[in-house]
Amino acid sequence: MPRGSEIPEGIRSTAVDLHKAGKGYKFISKTLEIPPSTVRSIIVKWKRFNTVATLPRSGRPTKGNPRRKRREKLDEADPAGSASDKGGDPDKPKLISKVLGAAGNADSISSDSKPSKEDRVSSRPSLLSADKEMRDFNSSCEEGDNTGQSGSDEEDPMSSFLFARSTGEAEDHERVDHPGRACDGGDPDESQKDLSIVDDDGDDTEPSDTDEEDPLANYLFARGGTVETPHREKHKNSASCDDTPEDDPVEQIFDPNFDGEKKIYAGSSVSVRSLLLLLLAFILKHDLSKAATKDLLALLNLVVPGCIPSSLQFIKRHLTDIDKKTEIHLYCPRCENYLGVEPGTECGVCQQRLSKKSLLEKANYFLVMPLENQLRKVLKRLHSKLGNHLTRDDYISDVNTGGEYKHEEQEGSITLTFTCDSSPLLNSSKFSVWPILCTINELPYVERCKNVLLHTLWFGKGKPLLQCFFTPFINELHKLSHEGFTWEDESGLELNTRVTAKICVCDSVVRSAVQNFQPFSSEFGCGFCYHKGELVQKGRGYTRVYPVQVDGCDLRHMAETEQLASLVIENGYPQGQMGVKGHSPLLLLPSFDIVKGFIPDYMHCVCLGVVPEFVNLWLDPLYGRKRFHLPPQSLKDLDKALCAIQPPDEIRQRPQRLSERMHWEASEWRAFALLYSPVILRKVLPKLYYKHWMLLISSLHIFLSQFASQEEISCAELCLVQFVSQVPSLYGLEHCSFNCHLLTHLTDCARNWGLLWANSAFVFQGVHSRLLQMYSRTQSASSHIFKQFVSYDEIIRKGSDVLKDASAEITDLFSSMTSCGILTKSSNYIREDVFTVGCGSQRSLTVRELTALRSKDTRPVTEYTRFVYRDMLVTTLDYSVSCRRNNSVIETTSGFVLVESVVVVEKFRSFERSSSGSCRELVAFCRKLLPSNSQPTIQNSQINRNIAEFLVRVRSSEELCAVTCQDIIAKCFVMEQNGRLYVTRIPMLNTF
Repeated sequence: MPRGSEIPEGIRSTAVDLHKAGKGYKFISKTLEIPPSTVRSIIVKWKRFNTVATLPRSGRPTKGNPRRKRREKLDEADPAGSASDKGGDPDKPKLISKVLGAAGNADSISSDSKPSKEDRVSSRPSLLSADKEMRDFNSSCEEGDNTGQSGSDEEDPMSSFLFARSTGEAEDHERVDHPGRACDGGDPDESQKDLSIVDDDGDDTEPSDTDEEDPLANYLFARGGTVETPHREKHKNSASCDDTPEDDPVEQIFDPNFDGEKKIYAGSSVSVRSLLLLLLAFILKHDLSKAATKDLLALLNLVVPGCIPSSLQFIKRHLTDIDKKTEIHLYCPRCENYLGVEPGTECGVCQQRLSKKSLLEKANYFLVMPLENQLRKVLKRLHSKLGNHLTRDDYISDVNTGGEYKHEEQEGSITLTFTCDSSPLLNSSKFSVWPILCTINELPYVERCKNVLLHTLWFGKGKPLLQCFFTPFINELHKLSHEGFTWEDESGLELNTRVTAKICVCDSVVRSAVQNFQPFSSEFGCGFCYHKGELVQKGRGYTRVYPVQVDGCDLRHMAETEQLASLVIENGYPQGQMGVKGHSPLLLLPSFDIVKGFIPDYMHCVCLGVVPEFVNLWLDPLYGRKRFHLPPQSLKDLDKALCAIQPPDEIRQRPQRLSERMHWEASEWRAFALLYSPVILRKVLPKLYYKHWMLLISSLHIFLSQFASQEEISCAELCLVQFVSQVPSLYGLEHCSFNCHLLTHLTDCARNWGLLWANSAFVFQGVHSRLLQMYSRTQSASSHIFKQFVSYDEIIRKGSDVLKDASAEITDLFSSMTSCGILTKSSNYIREDVFTVGCGSQRSLTVRELTALRSKDTRPVTEYTRFVYRDMLVTTLDYSVSCRRNNSVIETTSGFVLVESVVVVEKFRSFERSSSGSCRELVAFCRKLLPSNSQPTIQNSQINRNIAEFLVRVRSSEELCAVTCQDIIAKCFVMEQNGRLYVTRIPMLNTF
């Protein structure tokens, strides 16, 4: 029994479970209401002795007490005991249940009902020393914890959720539900084995004691790997039961025949359909537990009776309804050989005996959602937009303008870009998420960003075996490339489409592993050419560098790569040949080039590679004596300049200080390089190094523009070659890294597959972030993430229909909860690609505006502060100042302008040239920004071009002009430095 006022063993177990879930000491202390020092002692003790039980102390054993002996006998007769005997409040288990439900460890609640091992130890006299007793006690604890488990296999932390009758849970049920059998002398292994039996129909032999339904319950007894619904649900108590009425009138709210105009109460502007959609979005965003969701439903029904369903059945139907063809693919726990959906009884490689139940219990699986089902849904909605890319003759732009794409283009087929980068859950966590994400290249760029497909999801420690990981993806692409799949468009016409994967986007580490090449730190570590690299000293160690070779370097080709791989396999070369270690699993992918199919992604090699490398060189005190080093005062000045910047909405994060650059993300490094650094470094960085830096920035502006001519591509190539070739002389040979070498391959990537923005990891970064945000627990993590991802996409699709005519307040709330972009009422549309945002106000045009408009019509107009043109948000100057986001500078056919006001007018005679059939026209009254007499100029004799021409110095004027949407060319970024205004056209930043 507990000693005095010590922390109960159940709460100590809860603290350990929260620690395993990644929670900090402060969070555990605040949640369990115990001091942080106590939490730390509990965790340290658990790490040292592998137990939270009270261990015997050194010294003479206490004298026998008749009262204590009688109490111990009563405890042995009733192991469950009362709440007071356990040393805690009877309501404490409920508190622990709520805490563990939020942390994702609900199955550890039952630890309070276990008999204390301390009682068994202290009840028998001990003549051994304290160290001897502690060793014996720890040994007995380890044997008890490992009962029924394989001694050679390390249990995955996800295994406890897969079976309601796992070892620990079975023991808890036995002791709680049948206290009389707790003292039986039977074999514990046999009792646990009996309690873990599951019948063939998918029903457990006894109801589960957990309040939350297992998210993978529908996977456990899948026939052929497909998802099936369990026959009955499991409950802990009446508070968590789903008392679903047989006929709930609100269960059909998304039925096409449902009256969507019905209000939640008389006089309300909120319809029942809108309220339920917002409710689903709220549950998804905050990842509410079942108990929290039920309480929320009860609260809303109390406020407005009958406005929402009274049970969880509706929420289950619309939030946890994963497509029934989602599959579980298994692999061997010993050799990681791919086993498929049905594993059989023995591994074909290592002859390991297999059991599907054991594989699921040990989490030796990953989830797959077939592409065919997802493609069918996407094409049905967006088939009219296939091939609608913005193009210009003889210009390179989107992926469809690339040379390799045109060479492989086939009628009646679509191509995919996929990525397989990993995402660590936490910086200190060993667990990571490995998804395979795909986009359809034939869709326009904006639609590609909005319709990312999730095919495979692997969750666990370390990384998967790539041969096993890619097998389902390769098998499905084989079928889709040869047979295709049938789908129906909106008119009911049945079509057959073939699918091939053409482009793979990943970082250098994953790319070399997937290609089965040597890493970039070894000889011939480049996957695009045969550059050998040089090993040079850097600091106290050595690093491999890739300087520009005078005589050039031969590029790799797929045929040579296959020959080298066969040579390595036949002769058994341990180090490989010319950087090739063997056959890549993607050699089996139809119509995929193992060399040209990979691209040097600029998000990794530039935004997370070259840019931070050189910024750290400038600010690192280790290079304080170098000419390129910036003193501490310069760092303070740069921080001050960055904090004063008002970025447009295309840049999601506000500028942070350079002193906090270790926390910057890729998009922040990109914004610093492209938009901030050309201005703030102009008078800070030494002139020679500033010119060198501008070679990189100038080329990036070309590669990230909407269109680029062949001449501009050649100019960018020369800039990058000069940038890399000058690094050894300016910074030292040891700083000519592999990322710098990859810059020389960006030009070939742009010519083959379109400009850099068309195929970058930024397209998938939003989905990666969403997958990590959906993770909330170590148990059933992959299933939970899968369900959240599918439900999120379904909610977005429903929102576009349900909230089409909703009020601005409802659409803004939905947009903020789902981050799906701007939703507006259809009445705000001026035409298909132009609409206003917010409420308008009636007023008359001023004399100055009438002069700019060249009209004498004094009819009232409607004034707005914001409008969207081709997914580009433009606001007035006053609105930009109020929100500290400058979206008021645009480039027009007559030059740069600053938007002062926006009005919607009836069509005047001067606008009859408009091709729109609308009777209204949007007009922006703007102040002209005139080019200054002195412009930033950096002439390069070899390139014969001003490499700073993308940066324009302007001065404001009082001249007012009227601008229509047809006159807008691009949105711009403006920045003030020492009283001077600089304007830059915003490149394609992948912010959709």
